[in-house]
Amino acid sequence: MDPIDAVEEELKVATRRAWALVQSTDGRLFTVRPDPSSWSAAECLAHLSISTEQFLPRLEATIERARASGRSGRTPRMDVIGKVLRWFLEPPIRSRVKTTAPFVPRSTRAKAEAFGEFAALQDRLLILLTAARGLDLRKPRLVSPFDPRVRYNAFSAFRILAAHQRRHLWQAEQAVASLKVKRAS
Repeated sequence: MDPIDAVEEELKVATRRAWALVQSTDGRLFTVRPDPSSWSAAECLAHLSISTEQFLPRLEATIERARASGRSGRTPRMDVIGKVLRWFLEPPIRSRVKTTAPFVPRSTRAKAEAFGEFAALQDRLLILLTAARGLDLRKPRLVSPFDPRVRYNAFSAFRILAAHQRRHLWQAEQAVASLKVKRAS
């Protein structure tokens, strides 16, 4: 499968998973934390939206640099940093890492509103991914919004975002499942 097609499918699957979670969860379970140290499903979705909002301008600028360079036609590949981060982010969660303050959800939204924001940002990512087709995404690098010391190529950024989405959607699904078990007992 074409690497860009693979990322596109990963982003679409994430949107479908988020929608399925919203559809299968009542409003209260969606917004309640399974325990004080864990996020609710709503907080997980909000965190993903915040993360995408932080990535989008960086990706847009990096893709514009790729377009301006005139280089094209190379098969997109992840760099080493991107591969390591993607592996680390894949669920199930190997170790918990506290996120930095800008990425912590400030409030809990109703599930329809949380999903609407997430889906709209997914659409923007897909448009940007389409704009990146055919460009050399190996060379232009961007600075991670999570840590300014970390840089990776544009293709890695897309793969990291998709893995990050899988991680937190898995976390959201686990939170809801845990609450359903508690409610049933």
